Amino acid sequence: MIYLKDFKQGALLYEALDSDVRLGILDELLDKGELNLAYFAKRFHVSNGAITAHVKKLHAAGLIEIVTSSGTRGTQKICMLATDKVIIDFKNQPHSTGRMESAEIAVGNYVDYDVRPTCGIATREKVIGKFDDPSCFSFPERTNAGILWLGGGGYVEYLIPNYQTEGEKLIELQVSAEIASEAPGYAAYYPSDVYFSINGKVVGFYTSKGEFNDRSGTCNPPWWYGNLGQYGKKVHIAVNEGGSYIGGIKVSNTTLSDLDIQPAKQIRLRIFVPENAEHCGGFTLFGKGFGDYDEGIVCNYICK
Repeated sequence: MIYLKDFKQGALLYEALDSDVRLGILDELLDKGELNLAYFAKRFHVSNGAITAHVKKLHAAGLIEIVTSSGTRGTQKICMLATDKVIIDFKNQPHSTGRMESAEIAVGNYVDYDVRPTCGIATREKVIGKFDDPSCFSFPERTNAGILWLGGGGYVEYLIPNYQTEGEKLIELQVSAEIASEAPGYAAYYPSDVYFSINGKVVGFYTSKGEFNDRSGTCNPPWWYGNLGQYGKKVHIAVNEGGSYIGGIKVSNTTLSDLDIQPAKQIRLRIFVPENAEHCGGFTLFGKGFGDYDEGIVCNYICK
């Protein structure tokens, strides 16, 4: 979904929708799922160059994904919808204000895990151990990892710092991470329901659309293999007394009170895909030195 907290943020979106051809492209994708650029050129009787320009506007606005596919007719660009809804919040209330503390946790600094193939873990210098070997997740050098991936039914769990002090009230906990699906081999469209729990309470899940390797992630090391996941989408989670939110949209009624976060008490964050998830596609977690964002799991704490 696309969530605009302020209608003035939507300039690219409004421009992308201001065209009968671009609206037609969205309509065709809604009806047929995935289509190549040549189809659109023929369907709307315009040149390939014109279609490329239209598609770039839709992509810039976050409305479609573009992946490269190799087939019997050579390499082609495939388009698919990137969102199922657009929400513009005209009456958005400002976030609660207070003292803010931030922390970044390396993706390899997990304290517990349950991993099954397909799986792997790597630093910016090398793959740790070998592919599809869960035992590699116990190797000491995993604390330097910048990327890890695992199949459905597994999890990684982190201890995140607790900056709440005696006499203070935590009014919002925010967590963000760059995530994609993990497909056996490679699949541009491979939905996966990635869940998040804090102190054992599920706060919600994010459905990743697929594994992205149509281009290199902007932070990837030069040696990173092109047939592996290259980048993900930034997922933002927030929990306050109103409930739990992903991308600004309320996804559950789990509140901060439900999480029982107390001063000097440990906070456990688990990222997982249940075996009984509707889309059990595993996940790739991008950290510092990989993907499109040069950072690990970022946690923000707002207290007053």
